[in-house]
Amino acid sequence: MRPCSAPLMLSSRSAATRFARSSPPLSVPNNGKNRAPAPSACATIRLTMRCIGSMARQSIPRIIEDHLLPPEGASQSFLAIQVGSDTWYTWLNEPATRSFAFHSPQGALTARREQRHGTWYWYAYRTQDGRLHKAYLGKSEELTLVRLHEAAALLSAERATSSQPPGTLRPLQPPAATPPPSFTGTTSLHLLTTKISVPPARLNMVTRPRLLQRMNAAVRGTITLIVAPAGWGKTTLLSAWYADPSHGTLPLAWVSLDASDNDPIRFWTYVIAALDTLHPGVGETPLALFYASSSPPIEAVLTSLLNGLIQLPMETVLVLDDFHLIESQSIHDALTFLLEHLPPNTHLVLASRSDPLLPLARLRARGALTELRAANLRFTSEETTAFLTEVMGLPLSAEEVAALEARTEGWIAGLHLAALSLQGRDDVGDFIAAFTGSHRYVVDFLVEEVLLRQPEEVQDFLLQTCLLDRLCGPLCDAVREKDDSRRLLDQVEQTNLFLISLDDERRWYRYHHLFAEVLQSRLQQLQPAVVPELHRRASFWFEQHELFDEAVNHALAVSDVELAARLIEQYAHFTNFPSQFQLLLGWLNRLPDALVRAYPSLCIMHAITLMLTHQLEKASVRIQDAERCLEKEMPAEQRHTILGQLAAFRSQLARLVGDHERCVPLAHQALELLPETKEMSLTLMLRASALVTAANAYLVDGDMTPAAEYLVGTTVVSVRALGNLPTTVRSISNLARLQVLQGRLRQAAVTIEQATQLAPKHGGLQALINGADYYFIRGDLLREWNQFDSAGQQLVQGMDLVKETATADAEMIMRGYLALALLQQACGQSTEARETLDAFALLSRQRGFAPALLAHGAAVRAQMDLAQGNLAAAIRWAEACGLSARDKLSYLREREYLTLVRVRIAQGRETPTGPFLSEALILLEGLLRDAEAKMRMHSVLEVLLLRTLALQAQGDYTEALTALGRALTLAEPEGYIRLFLDEGVPMVTLLRQAYAHKITLEYVTTLLEAAGEPMATDLYHSSSRSGTLMESLTVRESEVLQLLMDGASNREIARQLVLSVNTVKKHVLNICGKLNVQSRTQAIAKVRTLNLLSYTPPGHYRDTQKSK
Repeated sequence: MRPCSAPLMLSSRSAATRFARSSPPLSVPNNGKNRAPAPSACATIRLTMRCIGSMARQSIPRIIEDHLLPPEGASQSFLAIQVGSDTWYTWLNEPATRSFAFHSPQGALTARREQRHGTWYWYAYRTQDGRLHKAYLGKSEELTLVRLHEAAALLSAERATSSQPPGTLRPLQPPAATPPPSFTGTTSLHLLTTKISVPPARLNMVTRPRLLQRMNAAVRGTITLIVAPAGWGKTTLLSAWYADPSHGTLPLAWVSLDASDNDPIRFWTYVIAALDTLHPGVGETPLALFYASSSPPIEAVLTSLLNGLIQLPMETVLVLDDFHLIESQSIHDALTFLLEHLPPNTHLVLASRSDPLLPLARLRARGALTELRAANLRFTSEETTAFLTEVMGLPLSAEEVAALEARTEGWIAGLHLAALSLQGRDDVGDFIAAFTGSHRYVVDFLVEEVLLRQPEEVQDFLLQTCLLDRLCGPLCDAVREKDDSRRLLDQVEQTNLFLISLDDERRWYRYHHLFAEVLQSRLQQLQPAVVPELHRRASFWFEQHELFDEAVNHALAVSDVELAARLIEQYAHFTNFPSQFQLLLGWLNRLPDALVRAYPSLCIMHAITLMLTHQLEKASVRIQDAERCLEKEMPAEQRHTILGQLAAFRSQLARLVGDHERCVPLAHQALELLPETKEMSLTLMLRASALVTAANAYLVDGDMTPAAEYLVGTTVVSVRALGNLPTTVRSISNLARLQVLQGRLRQAAVTIEQATQLAPKHGGLQALINGADYYFIRGDLLREWNQFDSAGQQLVQGMDLVKETATADAEMIMRGYLALALLQQACGQSTEARETLDAFALLSRQRGFAPALLAHGAAVRAQMDLAQGNLAAAIRWAEACGLSARDKLSYLREREYLTLVRVRIAQGRETPTGPFLSEALILLEGLLRDAEAKMRMHSVLEVLLLRTLALQAQGDYTEALTALGRALTLAEPEGYIRLFLDEGVPMVTLLRQAYAHKITLEYVTTLLEAAGEPMATDLYHSSSRSGTLMESLTVRESEVLQLLMDGASNREIARQLVLSVNTVKKHVLNICGKLNVQSRTQAIAKVRTLNLLSYTPPGHYRDTQKSK
């Protein structure tokens, strides 16, 4: 294989985001109860699509009679092991042991070792008739020879009792003895094994060693492109290459594509399923990412897949057949990403009628592309002779063979058509002279020379089954309403009538696309009236076997919209439909609007798909349509369920824009109406969401008491039991958020880490709609603990995720933007902080966020204006916000009130005799009373700090230090830092005074060091010499003097202390008078001469930013 040109990056995102994945965990106490990660939410999906056994084409150890024998090609050091011996059980528990094969008179199986809840268990698998069967074997110590015989018999017996059609994989449920995974409610797609099976090589075909050698050489590169029109033998070549001994043991994953695979999730699900069939486990995380959310970032899914592939010890080939049917630009873009990062042990083969929309020129320039086109695929003279005389058995002369080759130009399908027509003819010469192998001639030729030469019953069979994308005996019987389809399928295959087998058992087939198109055209011409009925019969058969996607497609093909509507309802019931919303949205958009409005469930489903694409206004209209359906008579139970679904959906809409005052009551209403259920359904999904939203009541009333925490905590348990991963992670984030507001930062850090245990590995949180909340909560905790680099990495990663989805909660988005702005401000990036807040304000208006969120953002912007010395802007906000000290306080506006207090304190410093400080203290008294009553300790801390600053501004240093001391005592156990330092210079001044009074000495030292202050032991040198002069200065004058010593201009001093320039000038004049000097230059010189800076009077400080 080729060398690796560049290391595979763990993520496609920015370097900061990639680095964030390796950032250390939060520094929180370890309670010694480390829990093993829960199994993937998509274990069920992975099992349903994994086809163990012959399809895997892998060589593994095998048990024959009672001995474990080494795999073929294994080293001689692998000795036979007797089953049941001590060596047997030792081998079972070795980390490298994952699977083995078992053969007995009762049947055969493949045993696989899988992990559940941190414990390893063995399961038995067997594929029969294209179906995957599973049985529980037990732990390693329970794996006896008797148990293996019992499992083999059990799996063999399942064949007789199964009603599922061959080639269909169904969700597997573990037996009762199996420890249940955390999330077993996720329902899989009904994946077709025939689509991921390598088509068997034809028994009667021409050997083409030149092309097989080209294929063997091609896999040294990145991609092989086989492009030619229909009938040039693309699929046949790949099947023959795989079956040829010269191919060796190179594993090959295969996907046969069709038009329905233009849905990106469906397309990549089959690709990942094919690879996981070949290498069990490599697709577990990518599939989990897909089905954990409605719109996972495709690059995150493919990055996870690539990381799995690069670790494989063997080379792998992935074949995508009929790629010309893929028209989706997003799939082409994602495939380009896959190609750009494909590891050197993986090779891609595309078979297509046209060039794909990939960077072929760049791939050619890099030497990474091998191309086989019609000129390469056409039959040579020798191959033409072999095909006509040996395969087709025609007694043709060399001249006649040469003539046919010339007329067909080596086109394989043309030669095939000619050979079929020549069978039984006497006028060989005349026929060859008249034959034209052009594509324009094909339709007429296929009808006149192939179809019409078949027995009448075969003609009828071909026409009646040509509408099927894939066909098997039972399906054809149902469509034709006869019972002889299996015999006719065998006859058509033996006649070589363009029928392609899709599996090794030869149960499923498809017609060659060219032949199918001709048959469909012929059917439409001769029997147009039967077409709708044939589609309906096919739809009914697929419905009976719960293959709803194909059932819907056949219903829509004949515009039987009533049938399609009913099937879509069932499809949504049996599948995890939010993960398939694009497919559903396409179907619903094809239904008449009047019909959708007649079905309340369709209206709700349509509304959800519209919401997931952020078409909120259209979603609201659809909900109104659903409400009108309630005017009709219906059973009371059904009416209650629909009302509950409507309330739950309206709650989701309100939550999406951050309107908690509406979403919480609506969620409670939904819970009263929706029935409890454990079946995967629309009701289950909406009920789980309503449970978490109802627990958001603390965001409305501010109640953080133990009772409120208990409600939020029990919601996590309840939702987790329902098996809904995205909602469970949201409930965990909800609990961590409450703990932050309680002031329990360290517990919040522990809680939020539970999300990573539930989500898939390799960055699985990236696929969840609100997965960014993990990074926002974690990043804001790191910011509070002054760990700026790690905080920035987390917040940037969360922002990347928010930008990729239109359905994230507005309140979460707000917290992410505000946390990033506060971090930027703390790092001295004032311009960037303002830009971040401006970006949030713009996004809020564009997405129609609730007014409360816009007001919250504006309050933080005013707070930042104060921090940046723009008092005038902050005052303008205060005048416009409409708040006052006489208001009845509301928790929803707490941030605005706290910002108003900051403005009043700044105004009080400017005008000490004004009413501003009194108003601030009145507001703080009410805020403190409410926060303490509801145990909102984060708010209590912030209120106490602002009370400290207000008292300082009043000159009441004793009370100020008392309030500060209480805040320090409360904050020290949780390690608060930025809550203090973000208040700027005045707070640092108070902290120095706290140190002087030995208030929580160790903690205050930590805070001062974080602020860049000199070590505390240096703060009191020469205090006796400087005391007389410095004590004559006021607090404000001492602050101004310190900035003068740092070289600040009057304007800079005004910005730092939130004063006007004129006020600064007055303070400078007062300082000069008290020091008995004539200018600021003389004042600075005198201070330095007398070493006055070493004394710390009340109010002294250093500029933390400059000292840094």
